[in-house]
Amino acid sequence: MSDVTTFESSFESSGGRGPQRMEVIPAGRERRAWTPEAKARIIAESMQVRANVAEIARRNDMLPQQLYAWRREARERMESADAPAFVPAVVEEPRPLQGSCAEIRINVRGMTIRVPEGVSADHIERVLLAVQVTA
Repeated sequence: MSDVTTFESSFESSGGRGPQRMEVIPAGRERRAWTPEAKARIIAESMQVRANVAEIARRNDMLPQQLYAWRREARERMESADAPAFVPAVVEEPRPLQGSCAEIRINVRGMTIRVPEGVSADHIERVLLAVQVTA
């Protein structure tokens, strides 16, 4: 990033008089392109316990509002990542059965749902919807 500030300046002359003194207005900042790594580093630093977001933003030469927006977007991405998604099925080697204890195990959000043999698909769907609503 450049420490050079660009200024817009001009002089006007009216009639035969020489140049008049005019106010110089700094040009707006150019829009920066942050690398994903830099954004991730700054967001992670700001998420630490007792982190001062304004100080972190100042140190990285940005507005606190921009850092708060990045944090909100990161939280939204993490929350949407919790939504059910397709995952690879893990097939275990069958164990010798004693009686009828075949079951399907579904691991969702840190819990295991055991589905015994003979349960209808409709019932399994209602259980999974209940898990989704309560989480």
